[in-house]
Amino acid sequence: MRRTPNCRGRMLATLAMSAALTAFAAFSSAVPATAQDPAGTVMSACTKCHNTQRICANLGAKDKAAWNTTVTRMMGKGAQVSEAEKPAVVDWLATQQPGAKPVCQ
Repeated sequence: MRRTPNCRGRMLATLAMSAALTAFAAFSSAVPATAQDPAGTVMSACTKCHNTQRICANLGAKDKAAWNTTVTRMMGKGAQVSEAEKPAVVDWLATQQPGAKPVCQ
C-alpha cells in the first residue's frame, strides 16, 4: 500500500504534535510547586474560611513547624492546597512578618 504525499504530511504533523505535547507534559511535571505563587495560594485557599486578619495575626508568631501543623490541619478540613504546594506555602507563611502584603492589607 502506497501512501500519498498528503497522507504522509498529516502523519508527520501528527507525530510532531505528539512530540510537542509529550515535551510539554514532561516540562510541566518537572516544574516544582515552589515555582507557583504561595502568597496567591494562601489568599485563595485560606480566605475561603478565614479573614486575612486572622492569618496576619499569626505571621511572625508561628515558626515553620507550627505553620506546617496548621496547614496540614487545614488541608484535612478541606483547604485547597495540594501536597506539592504545601512546602512552598509553609515556607512563605513562616518567613512573613506582621504587616506583610497581601495578607495584611
